[in-house]
Amino acid sequence: MFDELIAAHSHLVEVASRIEVDALDGKASARLVGIGDEIRRTGDSLRTVGVGQVERTNGWKGEGAKSISEWLSSETDCPQYEAQSVVVLANQLQHLPVTQAALRNGTLSNAQAVEVARGAIVAPNTETQLLNLAKHATVRDLRDASSRVVAAATDEAERHRQVHKSRYFKSWTDLDGSFNVKGRMTAANGALVMAALKPIQDQIFKVARKSGEHERPEAYAADALMTLCEKASAIHPSESGTKTSRPNAVINIRVDIDALKRGRTEHGEICEIAGVGPIPVATATEYLGEAFLKLLVIDGVDIKTVAHMGRHIPAPLRTAVEERDRVCQVPTCDTTLGLEIDHIKP
Repeated sequence: MFDELIAAHSHLVEVASRIEVDALDGKASARLVGIGDEIRRTGDSLRTVGVGQVERTNGWKGEGAKSISEWLSSETDCPQYEAQSVVVLANQLQHLPVTQAALRNGTLSNAQAVEVARGAIVAPNTETQLLNLAKHATVRDLRDASSRVVAAATDEAERHRQVHKSRYFKSWTDLDGSFNVKGRMTAANGALVMAALKPIQDQIFKVARKSGEHERPEAYAADALMTLCEKASAIHPSESGTKTSRPNAVINIRVDIDALKRGRTEHGEICEIAGVGPIPVATATEYLGEAFLKLLVIDGVDIKTVAHMGRHIPAPLRTAVEERDRVCQVPTCDTTLGLEIDHIKP
C-alpha cells in the first residue's frame, strides 16, 4: 500500500516539476489550479485520517511532543492552530463515516469538512443537509449554517457562559519585531468591537481610495484600531471644550419576534448578529435598551416592511439591502467588506 502511495507521489512530483507554467494561457492555468486543488484535497484527507489513527494508537508519544497537535505541527511543519484544527476534525470524523468518506473521495475540502463536522457532531440528523449544502454553497455560507445548527442544538445561555469564561486577549512581539494580538470572546462582544472599528475603517478606506491608495481591508482595520486607541488616550471632549465626531456604531441583529417575546430560541428560530453569528436572546434584549431600533419584517425571503424609529438611498431601503445582502451580489464577487450599493462591475 505505502509502496503505491510513494511511487504515485514520486511520479506526481516528477510530472509537476516538468510543467512550464509560464507557457500556459489563462484557461490552462485555471485548469492547473483545479488539478492542484484536487491533489491538495487528497493529501489533506490522508493527513487528517492518518493523524486520527496516530492519536488512537498513541503513535505520537515518545517523540518529545506534549500533545498530538504539537507532534503534528512539528512533523508536517504546519502552524499550531492548523494542527489543532486537523486533530479536532480527525476525532469528529470517527463518528461521522459519511462525512469522512466525502473527505476521502475529494467531494469535500478540509475547510468544508470542518464546518460539516462541527454541526453534525452535535446534531447528527443534520449531516446530510450540511453535506448537500456543501455541494453549492461557499465555505462562509456553510459556516453560517453550521453555526445555526450548533446554536439550535445547545443551550444558548450555557454556550454563551462557556465562551465568556474562556475569553482572553493575548499580545506578543514576534521575532521580526512585529506586535501581534489574538483574542477570544463572545460573538456579542466581538460584534461590539467590530461595530466600533467598522465606521472608522470605512472612513480610512474612503480617504485612501480618493488618494489612489489601495491596501488590504485588514490593514485599514489595524489603522482603525490605532485611531480608536489614540482617541481613547486623547483629552476628553469636556476637558478640551470641543466635541469629536465619530460615526455611530451599528449592529444588525436578526431575531424572530416569537423568540424575542419568549426569551429564547426554539425549533430553528434565529437570533444572530449579521455577519458574526448566533447570540442568546437575552443578549439581544440587553441591547434594545440603548439602541436606535430598525424594524425589518420578513415573510420567507421577501422583505415586507422596514421602519426606522442625494447619492444615498433612503435609510429604510439601505437597512433592507444591508440585511438581505451581507455578501456582494455581483456574480463572482464574494466580498464582505467595503460593500458598495452601486457595485455593478465584477
